[in-house]
Amino acid sequence: MKTTTAKGDLVHVPSGVTLFTEDDDGSTRKIMKLSRPAKLLVTEINETTYVVFHERENWLVRKNKTYEVLNND
Repeated sequence: MKTTTAKGDLVHVPSGVTLFTEDDDGSTRKIMKLSRPAKLLVTEINETTYVVFHERENWLVRKNKTYEVLNND
């Protein structure tokens, strides 16, 4: 199933998923494992990751670890 997540959407990230940041050469700089599930704002979309906003910082999360938040209007 193709995702329709776009910049500005929320994604559900389950507890236990690792968020990370990278430096300019692509090396992992910081990591954080979520202790609770979270709905996070997508600020950028890459090929295999989303950039999400969490605790006043931008983090990367692998797309295959997230779930689309559906609007039931």
